[in-house]
Amino acid sequence: MEPEQIRALPLDISIHLEAGYRLWRDGALEAAQPQLDEAMRRAEAAGHLAGQLAAAQLLGHLAYERGDLDASYHHHAAALSRCRALGLAVGVASSLHNLGLVAARRGDLATARTYLEEAAQSYAALGSPEGAARVRANLAHLAGDHARSIGGDDDA
Repeated sequence: MEPEQIRALPLDISIHLEAGYRLWRDGALEAAQPQLDEAMRRAEAAGHLAGQLAAAQLLGHLAYERGDLDASYHHHAAALSRCRALGLAVGVASSLHNLGLVAARRGDLATARTYLEEAAQSYAALGSPEGAARVRANLAHLAGDHARSIGGDDDA
């Protein structure tokens, strides 16, 4: 979610989301965690799916940057579920892309490819060539990683 979308959420949720977002963006990862955890706690207590979605996305990005790939996967999978529940097609595509990146970083190239291909198809169906291009670039990078892992040389 973008900062303006965060501000549109209930105040008690958006305050923590915006603080966590700014801290994450500025590289203060340790300080961002409690803000985002509190945003999630409040969104869950209120049953506010959009607030839960925003918190899950940011917690997934934060965990990824901290190298906690299990937590990142958990949060991005939760974001995907909430996007589907809310009917947010672009959020579904974005969440699939994020899950593909987590799987790739874990070294699970087959799962990464599956998520990324589904994300590319989702972006294309939405008429988002920019989104599809970003995913295709990651798929190409993934193909290069696979070639190197089996002894291929893309410098030849």
